[in-house]
Amino acid sequence: MNIKKNMVQVSNVKWLSKEAKEAEVYLSDVNFSLIVFSHPFNQNVGDSVKLPLYTLNAKGIYKLNNTENLLVNRKGKTFGYEISGTVLNKELNQIQIGEFVIQLDVSLPNDITSGDYVSFVCDRIDL
Repeated sequence: MNIKKNMVQVSNVKWLSKEAKEAEVYLSDVNFSLIVFSHPFNQNVGDSVKLPLYTLNAKGIYKLNNTENLLVNRKGKTFGYEISGTVLNKELNQIQIGEFVIQLDVSLPNDITSGDYVSFVCDRIDL
């Protein structure tokens, strides 16, 4: 499958409950991949997704010194992640990694501003 540049697309879907429209959704851009939870899920493989994605229980937020530490690290086989990215919008608590925009469910610390590089962990990312 060709992933188009400058967009996040559905690369695979594993249904947790097709009747309840709950799915484990695999998302990809040109550099990163995430497995997220979605309910209700009504899209298909190859569709582009509406951003931002949303965190559940974001914590451990801290500022990084440089971009060399950018990462997306899934915690085992859970929906939890450790992510390092750029603060896209401080007021909206949005972090960007590649083409992904992730909105935190908590406020960023006061010493962090838009454009800073940060790391955080979360229990789940939702589409």
